Amino acid sequence: MALTSLILGATASIAAVQLLLLYRDLRRNIAIAKRSGFPYVLTPANVFGVFWLATFWFWSPILRSLLPASKKDGVFSELGYGPFEKMGSDVFLAVSPAKIVCFVADADVITQITTRRNDFPKPLEMYGRLDIYGKNLVSTEGSDWRMHRKMTAPSFGERNNELVFNETLHHTQSLLRLWTEKGTTSDKNLDVASDTMRWALYIISGAGFNVRVNWPHEEGEGKQKATQKPNESSVMMGSEVPAGHEMSYREALSELLHNIMWTMMGSPKLLKKSPMKVHRTVGTAVSEWGQYMDEVYEIKKEQVTSGKQSDGMDLFQALIRASGIVDEKQTIVKKSDILGNAFVLMLAGHETTANSLHFSLIYLAMHWSSQKRLQDDVSKIIQGRPIEEWKYEEDFPKLFQCMPAAVMNETLRLLQPVINIPKSTAPGRPQPFTMNGQQHTMPGGAHILLSCAVHRNPKYWPEPSNENDKKANVRDTDRFRPERWLLDKKPNADFVEIDYDDEELRGPSGEDTSSSLFKPVKGSYIPFSDGYRSCIGRRFAQVELLAAFAVIFSQYSVELAVDEFATDDEVANMDDESKEKVWRKAADKTQHLLQNKTASIITLQLRGAKIPLRLVKRGEETFKFDL
Repeated sequence: MALTSLILGATASIAAVQLLLLYRDLRRNIAIAKRSGFPYVLTPANVFGVFWLATFWFWSPILRSLLPASKKDGVFSELGYGPFEKMGSDVFLAVSPAKIVCFVADADVITQITTRRNDFPKPLEMYGRLDIYGKNLVSTEGSDWRMHRKMTAPSFGERNNELVFNETLHHTQSLLRLWTEKGTTSDKNLDVASDTMRWALYIISGAGFNVRVNWPHEEGEGKQKATQKPNESSVMMGSEVPAGHEMSYREALSELLHNIMWTMMGSPKLLKKSPMKVHRTVGTAVSEWGQYMDEVYEIKKEQVTSGKQSDGMDLFQALIRASGIVDEKQTIVKKSDILGNAFVLMLAGHETTANSLHFSLIYLAMHWSSQKRLQDDVSKIIQGRPIEEWKYEEDFPKLFQCMPAAVMNETLRLLQPVINIPKSTAPGRPQPFTMNGQQHTMPGGAHILLSCAVHRNPKYWPEPSNENDKKANVRDTDRFRPERWLLDKKPNADFVEIDYDDEELRGPSGEDTSSSLFKPVKGSYIPFSDGYRSCIGRRFAQVELLAAFAVIFSQYSVELAVDEFATDDEVANMDDESKEKVWRKAADKTQHLLQNKTASIITLQLRGAKIPLRLVKRGEETFKFDL
């Protein structure tokens, strides 16, 4: 009994000391926040720390239930400009005992931060979970980052975009075959989220790594186009689990990406011994994907040694050549650097584009007039030519100047893949900056989040001049309106392409948006980040999305499925007014899911819900309505 009392007393004393320390740290951070002059809110924990990110699913519902109704959409809201509007400032702070986090939705401040890379580096501690296989382009700064950038950048030049274009044409046709075959079954609704993930994985695998993956419904058919036939340097992967593996290539990467937060809990060996199935699954996925990359690495290393060339960019070969490993040169590059970069480039080129295509199709299904305008522009560009005759150098620039690019830009404006781009200030090194003509100081040791809320800041996004284009009770910046990107007049003659990086680092080719479209204020449109650390795969993603739009909408339309509200037979017997009523039920539910079921772990996705879509031949649409 005495021992129990002693243990309880010691535990209470330790807890009391910890609470006092937390209170001391909170008061210190509040004082720092007050000196900054910016409004701030208090949070119980650093919501971007490892502990919170690994357990937020447990704590978020509890905290939301404790918040008064007026605060439920505050700093816990991931999307929209609302939190900044409530705080009365485009920069505000979230203060916890552990950290000060600064949220930024001011374009000029964002530009200052992204162009002063030494003053505002990335908070590398937030990127440790991406070092599963080795250091990489994303998880490094300074001289280490320059080394990784030099290794990877040469593969992302303009000369490789034709390969991306052709690879996308092939895999989008395969995606359509999957969907049209599904359309003949009793379940005609598409699993767009899963299928677009597969689509993006196969494109980045083929175009980026020369790893060719067949679609399950095409395996053994031998129906690849001549341009898609693998050369002798290609590595082939199927949907079956090969000998020596427990998961297929696609399954291993999919499980790893969807459960990557659990990798912070321990090594794969430790995770595999966990009583929780999700831990064991992700532990196996980490090992399996590492084994696949090891196998590809050894194949590519042998190819480089023997002088065997591969098609296009083949990042593995490029990384191995740049490393000097084969020539046994004196180099600081290790095998883990190559594997680490291969993993993050696969991650960055996979989920982000898949999500963007998924969301674009959903938005277009809710906005028939925009979809029709997209189809009309595609038809003008393609002019009935078979897909085999489409050419990157002829067709991509035209797609990039009209409605397909406008739809892409608008989707990325509303649902940016990475909703908060992290920066930081070094401890003890506060940084001055200007905002609205006034001097301010960013606290030292702060995390800074360049917020996608800047995409909905009314200061930078003009409302339509035509009254007919306005919607009552809906803020224009929250609407999907791709037409905002189309100019009624010619663009300014002084438009100049930005030279993002020095030649040595070969920054991403091309612009965020076409010079023929609306040009946002610099810093107000950042789906690919901005400045020196902007996305190296920007043009890769743009080529993928526009090529996919052209293939899909040259032949088909996409519609919301209304099965929850009416059967096919019931819809077939409805007049137009009744059809619109049932469609609006589906559209309202879709809008609700987009607002409440999109969440971000690494990238923004629809989580825990599905929005059913259907594909129909152009001219055979049932629902031609706009939300």
